Amino acid sequence: MKSVLSLALVSLGLGAGFVAGCGDAGPKGDEEYPLGEAELDDKADSLRSPTNHGVIPFGDEQSASISGAKGFHAWTFTLHGDADVQLFTSSAGSGNVDTVLYLYKKKSATSWGSYIARNDDDGASVFSMLDKHLTAGEYRAIVKGHSAATRGKFGLEVDCSGAGCTAAPPTCLFGDQFNQLDSIAGLTVSSRSVVRAPSDLSPLDQQRAILAVQQSAHTDVMTIEQAFDAVDQGEINVVRLYEPAAARTYTAFEYGAGDNSYGAIFYWNTTQMVTKIHDGDYEACNVHAQTCLLGSNYYDFRTNPAFTKSNARVVTAASQLTGTAAQQALAAIQVAYTDATTLANGLTLIDSSRLNVATYTHQNGTVVNAYEYGAGDNSYGALFVGNTLTKAAEINDLDFYGCSLLQ
Repeated sequence: MKSVLSLALVSLGLGAGFVAGCGDAGPKGDEEYPLGEAELDDKADSLRSPTNHGVIPFGDEQSASISGAKGFHAWTFTLHGDADVQLFTSSAGSGNVDTVLYLYKKKSATSWGSYIARNDDDGASVFSMLDKHLTAGEYRAIVKGHSAATRGKFGLEVDCSGAGCTAAPPTCLFGDQFNQLDSIAGLTVSSRSVVRAPSDLSPLDQQRAILAVQQSAHTDVMTIEQAFDAVDQGEINVVRLYEPAAARTYTAFEYGAGDNSYGAIFYWNTTQMVTKIHDGDYEACNVHAQTCLLGSNYYDFRTNPAFTKSNARVVTAASQLTGTAAQQALAAIQVAYTDATTLANGLTLIDSSRLNVATYTHQNGTVVNAYEYGAGDNSYGALFVGNTLTKAAEINDLDFYGCSLLQ
């Protein structure tokens, strides 16, 4: 709903003669610094380079102040289908600020293109309003002052009605049924195998096989031997999966139980069950398609313009690192050399005893510490979230695995 003050100004015939920041009546004249004026093209504060306030929630007024240093303010919102959207500025409880409102729809990953709608005065009010029927996409609203001398606090609200205002529930990454795995876009089947004996499985996979068999009527299975005895023909299908965009891996354990398909899919090298297979269908699926903030491999990460590198160095002795940095370095070496016990010991195992260390900062402020080395001429290591032991991703033959920075 529009603010009471804005509506009152309209009803009293006020606002059109008010100059923002001073309150004097008089003709407004043309908007200063409209889109496309050359003097704004390369300025840090302009329609091209506004102050970005991020996503604006529907129905929740956001406020900002127009000043000499920050005269252009931007918010974004996303529609998932058709919707009727109303955008309007208000006083935010601080008086009359003569705003101009621009609306853009994103054209590509790097361009908003030209504005699709603009409003200066909403009727007799100095505030701005746009009422549009829009389609799916990402949008940006920019608010500026009518005059270069405009100053003051204002509010922006975006109201939305229609199916496009709310995102549909995310679909299961693996589709609807287990037999669809080969046809899922964005998901790669790395390998398939049929195992018939406990010796065919690692200790971790034996634990996961037991949990998978418990998803059928055989809830009493407690050992790997009991698991093989319970499944049809004593066979368990093991499928390794990789999601390149998110740099995540999964392992599926599927089997016949009374001629029906049962099992479970697990995340990476863990016993974390991400979905159950019941009669061929998925139940309780809790993963959907995502993208790793880092990219899919270490080469792309290092050349990603969204990241800025700093503090790059080569470590050849354990004494060069202390505290959390030393712990991060050892954990990174253990990706390729699980038997490394100390940082000094680990450095003797990697190629030329050289550990490449660097800090990267994403444009959103996320800090990542990278530790990379050669292991048999292949690139291995790990990236950590800031000064913590939380892995942002592991590097395995240059590719990322187990990404935790997802978007």
